[in-house]
Amino acid sequence: MNILILDDDPDRQKKFQKALYQADKLGQVTTANNCIWMLQAEHWDVLFLDHDLGGETYVDSHNENTGYQVARFLYSRPDLKPKRIIIHSLNAVGAKNMQDLLPGSELCPFAWEHTTLISK
Repeated sequence: MNILILDDDPDRQKKFQKALYQADKLGQVTTANNCIWMLQAEHWDVLFLDHDLGGETYVDSHNENTGYQVARFLYSRPDLKPKRIIIHSLNAVGAKNMQDLLPGSELCPFAWEHTTLISK
């Protein structure tokens, strides 16, 4: 299983690495642009998607470096959409905005704490 994680917090990245060590491939990116690039470059089964990046909290999802930018990209390119998208943002408004663009995505604000969230 190939898993891609968009998150800019080093502590959460470490927790994801520990929880998902059995993934066939585990990609971690910290910016929306890098996430979009990775989605275009490789096939991913699962995407963990954070909203607020760069140490900022955004009320408006239309800023350039947010998970919402990735959600807009996937909305326009459904052929690149992973089978499973888990929105793990603590920003409730931003998470809802992303979920509205990505029907079937899952809201799980503390995903990095759930070691059994993904099973092979």
